[in-house]
Amino acid sequence: MNANLIVVTGCFGAPVLEKAHALSREHGLPLVELDKEIEQRDGRTIRRLVMMNGEHGYRNAEFEILQELAEKGQPCVVACGDGVLYDDDSRGIICENRLVIAGEDLSEEELWKNASACPDSYHAFMSFGTEEEKRKAFGDLIRRQRLLFEGVVK
Repeated sequence: MNANLIVVTGCFGAPVLEKAHALSREHGLPLVELDKEIEQRDGRTIRRLVMMNGEHGYRNAEFEILQELAEKGQPCVVACGDGVLYDDDSRGIICENRLVIAGEDLSEEELWKNASACPDSYHAFMSFGTEEEKRKAFGDLIRRQRLLFEGVVK
C-alpha cells in the first residue's frame, strides 16, 4: 500500500469536505478538492462538464487527477464526490491508499436533511418530481452507496 493519499468520500449529504479539512489539519497535509481541481483545469463547472462530456468524461477527469496525485507521491488529503468509487480505475488508486468514509454514522434522514440544504445539487432527482419521488430516489441512492462503500472498505 502506497498510502500517500487520504481520500475522503461519503454518501450524498455526508460532511465530506468538513472531514477532509479536519484530516488535513490533523496530519498537516495539503487538501485537494477534486471537483474544484477539475473545474480549475477544465475551465467549466462540473455540471457543464457532465452535460458536454457525459458522466464518463467527468469520471475520467477524476481518475486523471487521482493518478497524477498518486504518482507524485506527495502526501495529501483528497475530498471526492460520492460517485468516485464507481470508476474501477479510480477505485484501484483509492484502494492502494487510505479511504475515509465521512458520515458513516448519519441516518438516511440526517443525510436527506443535509442534501436538501445543498442549493446546487448535481443529482437531478433533487430538482424534479414530488417530494415522495425525491425521497425514494434519495433512499435508493444511499443504499447503493453504502453497499459500494462496504464492498470497498472490506
